Amino acid sequence: MRVDIAMGSAGALSAAAARQVDAAWRERAAAWARWTLSVEEAPRPGWTRGLVWRALTRGALVPPAPEVEESLLARFGPRAASACAVLHRIQSACLLAAPAGMPGSIETDLALLREFSTDESAWLAETARRDLARSWGDMLRLYPEDIAEGEAEPLFVSWTGVPRAGRRAALVWDGPAEDGVEPALAAEAPPFRRDDAALAALAQRFLRVEGLRPGQVEGAAALLSGRDLVLALPTGGGKSLCYQLAALLTAGTPLVVAPLRALLRDQARRLAAVGVTRVGLLVGDDAAETRRAFAGLREGRALLALAAPERLDSGAFRDALRAMAESGGVPFVVVDEAHCAARRGHDWRPAYRVLGARLRVWASSSGRAPALAALSGGTSSGALAEAERVLGLQDPVREGRGAARGNLSFRIQTSCAPDHLVRLRELLTRRLPEGRFGPGIVFCPRVDGPLGAASVAEDLAWSEGLDAAAYTGRAPAGADPSAWEEAKRRAAEDFLAGRRGLLCATRAFGLGVDRADVRFTVHLGLPASLEEFFQQAGRAGRDGAPASCWLLLQVLSARRARRWAALPVESLREELEGLGREEEDDVSRAYALHLASFPGEETERRGAELALSLLGDPASPGPAFASLPGQDPEALTRALVALEEAGILSLEERLRCGWKVRLTGGWSLKTARDAAAERVARDYRAVETSRRSSLAELVELALSPGAGEAFAARLSGRS
Repeated sequence: MRVDIAMGSAGALSAAAARQVDAAWRERAAAWARWTLSVEEAPRPGWTRGLVWRALTRGALVPPAPEVEESLLARFGPRAASACAVLHRIQSACLLAAPAGMPGSIETDLALLREFSTDESAWLAETARRDLARSWGDMLRLYPEDIAEGEAEPLFVSWTGVPRAGRRAALVWDGPAEDGVEPALAAEAPPFRRDDAALAALAQRFLRVEGLRPGQVEGAAALLSGRDLVLALPTGGGKSLCYQLAALLTAGTPLVVAPLRALLRDQARRLAAVGVTRVGLLVGDDAAETRRAFAGLREGRALLALAAPERLDSGAFRDALRAMAESGGVPFVVVDEAHCAARRGHDWRPAYRVLGARLRVWASSSGRAPALAALSGGTSSGALAEAERVLGLQDPVREGRGAARGNLSFRIQTSCAPDHLVRLRELLTRRLPEGRFGPGIVFCPRVDGPLGAASVAEDLAWSEGLDAAAYTGRAPAGADPSAWEEAKRRAAEDFLAGRRGLLCATRAFGLGVDRADVRFTVHLGLPASLEEFFQQAGRAGRDGAPASCWLLLQVLSARRARRWAALPVESLREELEGLGREEEDDVSRAYALHLASFPGEETERRGAELALSLLGDPASPGPAFASLPGQDPEALTRALVALEEAGILSLEERLRCGWKVRLTGGWSLKTARDAAAERVARDYRAVETSRRSSLAELVELALSPGAGEAFAARLSGRS
């Protein structure tokens, strides 16, 4: 039997090493990448063989193992890129042609092409074999398989198209391959066996990380074992590596859902930097990119899918997800920043509340449901418990590590005057040595207004000549939305790439986006909760070097601020509504935002009943449509989410003028109303109380003597 294989792009050097390689030799390496491979009597692929192939062809530019890269540079200098491509061809030949694992030796006629000498060709063949043997051996420690016993036969890799008598041959030539295939995984995976050393070695080989941090092995092992997972690591603790590593070491296409497009693009960028480019990126702001991603997912080409939660409102996304489930399968689904499922703030994401139930159904195939993971950093145990319940995790592995970040120092400045910008200018130009040039992030409480991110960036540019850019989730008032999307994308890319040192941003940038050398963060006013403050402050010092986290507050009365924490919610609402503009401060505004997110149990109960009345008879299952023209669309969405969580309906698709839903049926009008009322009541018993308590703790810490030390102690769990 003859099998023609259209190989993936050849291996390439890492960015740092590639700069040392002459451009002409890079062109020659690209030519090597077009070569194809033919083997006679291809062996039936096993599980580990398929997994190693998956990792070896994980993208367009695949770096070799770090130590192999060093050897290639030392031996071949400017020819290193071309040598790396040859090494990749030889490893591919081993995977496809060796019937019982690794060949005992490799011979090649590469020297006849006069690119490499006989000694160099032999060295490349043996280096490729040994490097691949290590990776294959590590994979076998995770997935033990029966390997045929006996002496491993030699392999002949021919670059001239002429086989060698008495040798199993893999023929390599320059030209297109017809009917190209790649080895499929065996139908049933052997049981996963946790081996920490093997996981660390494979992470270094394929993701180029030096060792795994506490919690990362446990997280990756849980996903590879098919267990649900709750993983809480401190900001900068490496949560994303858990699912990135697991995605390379399993079959199918795992799905990662994260709340911010900037976060998802940053994940894709970092994966590409280590050679993983077979990634489906679904962020919705580039139609052509989205179409390509959908095609890759449906055809099973992607090793990992990254999506914003609102993509679930798209029928095309659901179709692609179901196609993924039926073809290669979806081994696990990760909900990153899972505490957003429990949060109800002014920018609440209702799609997060129903992720678990919907994805379990859409990503299941042949009765097999994917594992579900909830990941978070710097959040409270109460918020994680609520997220676990909302997402519907089943008997999860729970892995949590302390949030201690000893390199962070906290500084709190309070004032009775609304002089945030004056203090910010002084801080950046006089008090912080690195303030003028950064890198640093100024977190602004809103998009528009005097302390809006765009306004703050403009003020710093005009008053102090600072090169500050702005990043907000939506366009500021008066800005063209499409132009703003491009401007904020460029601002984020410039900041993350080190081309810009100062960024003024709302929370839309602070969640999960990583630049390791950020030296300071500054908050203008209070975030919505203690967890949110720690998460955003944790953008600083991820490289382990000292960094400072500043909080600039206007507080008119510490006594009043503390009293508000103890008031019943209705009394607090009444008092805040009676304040004049001159009586407002950061604390009152923070509590007002909280109450705006929780308009009242009675109000939300009536909203759920109104939504129910739009849908027809709840006893009859089937499709329905809900629309309230001229009304707040988010209020309707919130009401429908409450009905979905009560089991009365499922949200199918968000339309411009409302929602397409599907009624589950079997409900009387009274039982449906009662179930919705209980769902709303539970939010106020648990979620509202927890959120207000977290805000009160943030206020108390900021007002306490030695506030900086108090924040550091709270972050490290000492108080």
